[in-house]
Amino acid sequence: MEEAVLTDGKLAFASGATLPLPPRFRSLVREGQKVTFGLRPDDVYPSGHGLHAGDADAVHEIELPVTITEPLGNETLVFTQFNGRDWVSRMLNPRPLRPGEAVPMSFDLARAHLFDGETGRALAS
Repeated sequence: MEEAVLTDGKLAFASGATLPLPPRFRSLVREGQKVTFGLRPDDVYPSGHGLHAGDADAVHEIELPVTITEPLGNETLVFTQFNGRDWVSRMLNPRPLRPGEAVPMSFDLARAHLFDGETGRALAS
């Protein structure tokens, strides 16, 4: 979960990182609104090593540095730096990754969760 502000149609995070506003939330938020953004580890994955919810247009790719990996057999947990902290993701059909390696990561924004920053209430369409 990360706090963000809607700026120019994007989620702007404290570190300066941005993500596109998921399309299903466009009518539910306003410019300058504070929100909390959430995405489960299954919905963040090294590009080509995960499954998206069905709408490929909702997948946003960003290159992030790997901090650590945890091989689990048929999948690997991959920790990457985003917005100043580690985010955990799952990599299906894993391949070796090195700490510090920059990896294209896919964020399946169709599976994102947004909460109003003032009330904490879930925003849903």
